[in-house]
Amino acid sequence: MTIATRTHSAAHQPWLLALGALALLACGGCLKRLHGNGPPDQKDMVITDTDRTAVIDALATALHQQYVFPDKAELIDRALHDHLQRGDYANASSAAGFAETLTEHIAAVAHDKHLEVRYFERPIEPTGGDQPPEMVADENAEQLYNNHGVFEVRRIRFNLGYLKLHMFGRPEQATDKLAAAMRLLHDSRALIVDLRDCGGGDPETVTLAESYLVPASTHLIDMYTRVGDVTEHVAAKADLTGPRYPAGNPVFILIGEDTGSGCEAFAYTLQAQKRATVIGARSAGAANFGDPHRLTAHFMAFVPVGRPIDPITRSNWEGVGVTPDLAVAEDKALDVAERRCLQLILALEHKPSRREAIGKRIAELE
Repeated sequence: MTIATRTHSAAHQPWLLALGALALLACGGCLKRLHGNGPPDQKDMVITDTDRTAVIDALATALHQQYVFPDKAELIDRALHDHLQRGDYANASSAAGFAETLTEHIAAVAHDKHLEVRYFERPIEPTGGDQPPEMVADENAEQLYNNHGVFEVRRIRFNLGYLKLHMFGRPEQATDKLAAAMRLLHDSRALIVDLRDCGGGDPETVTLAESYLVPASTHLIDMYTRVGDVTEHVAAKADLTGPRYPAGNPVFILIGEDTGSGCEAFAYTLQAQKRATVIGARSAGAANFGDPHRLTAHFMAFVPVGRPIDPITRSNWEGVGVTPDLAVAEDKALDVAERRCLQLILALEHKPSRREAIGKRIAELE
């Protein structure tokens, strides 16, 4: 096994921000509201038995060559070809419907929320896994809409910081956004990071965001890739363009069932490092990372090629999600976090009038 150390780059795109319409592959079915099958507004097409066989054969080949779990690749191959031989796909004339059915059948065997098949009306060029142009355009538009992930930054009364992330955008754009947010939040007495609507993101940006909350060179995570039997050690960045958040100030992370993939990585890692308290509902459970694979001219699969391994827990959140330290209903998570922040601040506050105001606000939140 090969061991490599890195501070922020990756050979693959773990927790990939996804293909088209910001279809967050990171979460599979847990983000159906964002997901769909391929880019929006595309036309369906009629497919034949020959087309269906070609898709399944190509998928089986890709899984045997690169899927992080070889034993599961064999089981998926066998299951899909059994369905094919029994004629279960004989009436699957809809390309979009066939992709959804395959994804469901795969999930029944692998239980991997990153592994799925998708249909695209526009032919996919055989360029070794490049994203079709419309997928890139849709992703870029969605990233712009979400301000490259940094969706909301504000100060809550009594100097609490609040950062809402909808994704971890591409580092080329997200780096400056995160730095600006951390400059605004640096002087806050406690920080709440809201990931309840955060579906995934670029691994480099996940590392960058974590780096603002832990000491430089902290061992954050390992990423094992099956091909080459390689494990990469990911460490916190030392050079940040914004200020590192004060080590003694508490951090609370809000999660929910739509918190997926790279956003789960952020919560899981900082929880394991004991740098943050996680509040809310159990997250989606999508950990394995991978690459898009062209199957045929109109079908593509996202194949997980590796898995993250936390250096502290020696595990990850695949299939089980991140377990909150304080389990509460998602819509109550912010109130609970604010109350916990204020309780900590109250213990350090000496000004009587401010202590009274903080106590009143705590009572309002109960």
